[in-house]
Order: sequence, then C-alpha cells, then structure tokens
Amino acid sequence: MAVEYPTLEPSNPKPSPRVVLLGGGYTLQRVAELLPPDSFVITSRRSDQCNEWRNRGWLSQQVDTEKTESLKDLFRAFPTASVLVDSVPPVRDRVATVGVENITRELESTAIGKVIYLSTTGVFGRRDGSEVDEDTKPAPWNEQGQARLDSEDVYRHWSRGASGRVFIALRLPAIYGPSRGLAESLKRGSYRLIGDGHFWTNRIHVEDLAHVIGRAIHAERLPEVLCISDDCPALARDVVAFVCDQENIGFPLRVSEQEALRAGNYTMLSNQRIKNDRMKQVLGITLRFPSFREGMRKSNPAA
Repeated sequence: MAVEYPTLEPSNPKPSPRVVLLGGGYTLQRVAELLPPDSFVITSRRSDQCNEWRNRGWLSQQVDTEKTESLKDLFRAFPTASVLVDSVPPVRDRVATVGVENITRELESTAIGKVIYLSTTGVFGRRDGSEVDEDTKPAPWNEQGQARLDSEDVYRHWSRGASGRVFIALRLPAIYGPSRGLAESLKRGSYRLIGDGHFWTNRIHVEDLAHVIGRAIHAERLPEVLCISDDCPALARDVVAFVCDQENIGFPLRVSEQEALRAGNYTMLSNQRIKNDRMKQVLGITLRFPSFREGMRKSNPAA
C-alpha cells in the first residue's frame, strides 16, 4: 500500500517585502504604520531601534548608507523589494552625496525600480516671499539646500540610466505633529522669532505627509518633483501668536537675521510660499490638516 506523506510547509518562510523605508525616523515610522507589516522593511543606524521595531512585528535591518557592505547586506536580505523611500539626510562635513552615490551603485543589482527621495523646499532658496512650485528653478543659498539638490541629481541620473526606472523628489517644508514642531519648541522655550516674524513659512502635518508618501509608493505614474505642503503658507508671527494663545504662554524672544545665520538656522531664514496644487492633483490627496490651525489646535489629539 502506498504511504501518503503530509505536505510540509516551510516553518520560517523567507520574508518578501516590497518597500524599503530607508532611515526610519519621525516620518517613515508613520508611513510604516499605514503599511501591512510584511510589506516593508524599515532601517536605522541603531541596533536598539531595529530591535524595538522587530518587537512590534516589523521587518527591520541596521543600515549605514555610508558603508557599501551595509547596503549590500540589506538588498541581499530582501531581494523582492521594488520601491525605496530614502529619508536619510545628506552627510555633513564630507562629500554630502556619498550616501546616495553608494545607494544608486548598489541599486544596479536589485529589483528596485522606484525611488522616492525626501528632499526639501529649501532647494528653491527664495527669501523674498514669492510663490514657488515644481516649475520654479532651484537656487539654494546655503550648503544644506545645495546638498539636497545634489542628492536629487544623483538619483535623477540613476533613473535616466535605464528604461522603467522611476524617481521622484518630494520637496518637504517643516514637518510637525505630536512631540515635534513649533508648538513643542515654544513650550520648551527654545524657539526664537527672527526679527518681527514677517516672513512666510510652510509646513505639513506628519499624518498628511505619511499618506502622501503612501500614495507615491503605490502610484503608477509620478513626476520627478512634487512640492509638499499644506494649503496655508503663513507668516511666522501669525503661527507663533496662534500657538502662544492656544498654550497660554508668552511670546518668544527675538533674534536678528544675523544671529540666526551665525547659528546655522537656514530653514528659519527662508521666505517663500509653497504651492501644493500639483501634489493634490497627482496623488489625489485631501489633507486632514489643511492649515496650522487644524494641526496645532490644542484640543486636537494629533497636535
């Protein structure tokens, strides 16, 4: 009599995530919470952070983009990945693009065909209060903005090296949300208003940004650049006054532009208004927090 043997399933099937979240900081952790747990791997330079995420049931790997072997290990471990979201800031005090150059070199031997790079609206470099959008020519005025633009260009060169590759730079303004942003700085007493605060600022709530990135991950067609912001560019003094009223705290101390420049506070020295029309058209996004008033209202649990 023939003996029938049960079919044995592998006890530990190899994980097959589609998305690599590179540099899992404040924003990409929110993105991870939107994705199915087995669909992504999230990275950090810190082993303790990776262990914390594994305890949450997430795939995680320790990665340092300045070390090519570290990247090789990542892509060998997760060969099914097809989308990379890069939130790692440019290297300081050395060649700023070394990380993205290492990444694009290693991507040549992977299945990754889409890269989403979290850049900055600081690449525009406007200081006159003018409006900027995707058609505005970048003109960064400081090394941080230039490093981001140079990093974009490395990825842009990679995407044009073969058909089918997709690259998009999401140019981000200030990101705020629970435990991060202007309200927290004001409550700590660390925020300083530059001059009379009569300059334009832009921001995006982390929950809205996470949904923007999620839409970009799944989109079939993307432009090379999208400007990300809420619907309400606002004068710095108006935002500060709103938060101070909400929190019942005094107006912050002031510093001059020269003092801010010496301190390297380049972001706070921008003066431009970001248009987000194309973001909403391309990604079909409806913002939960269309202005700072909704996002920073004290009664809002997501503030």
